[in-house]
Amino acid sequence: MSSSVLCCCFLLFITAADGFEFYSVDRCEFTSTELKDIEFTRSCYYNKLEIFRFSSSLGKFVGYTEWGVKQANYFNGQTSYIEAMKAQKGTYCQNNIGIDYQAALSKSGECLW
Repeated sequence: MSSSVLCCCFLLFITAADGFEFYSVDRCEFTSTELKDIEFTRSCYYNKLEIFRFSSSLGKFVGYTEWGVKQANYFNGQTSYIEAMKAQKGTYCQNNIGIDYQAALSKSGECLW
């Protein structure tokens, strides 16, 4: 089997009245359907700039802007929220990956979309 990485995504948009947009993208990157081969990330953006991200491989949030660092520190202090984010790897990713992975294997060489 090749070592290529497959990915499924979910996108959430929130638009404010002043035109600024906050949105998050949930991603599951995987090389097999086994939990150890899956990484869940949630990236949060404001006006097309990634401000902070959760990574299941790190088990915490990381900030990329001044405000994003503050947000990451806040969320990292919320133990129950961090545990819920870690659980997304199994509940969100593993459930959806089984379908995507089989579809990718059965259509090798074909475009999936």
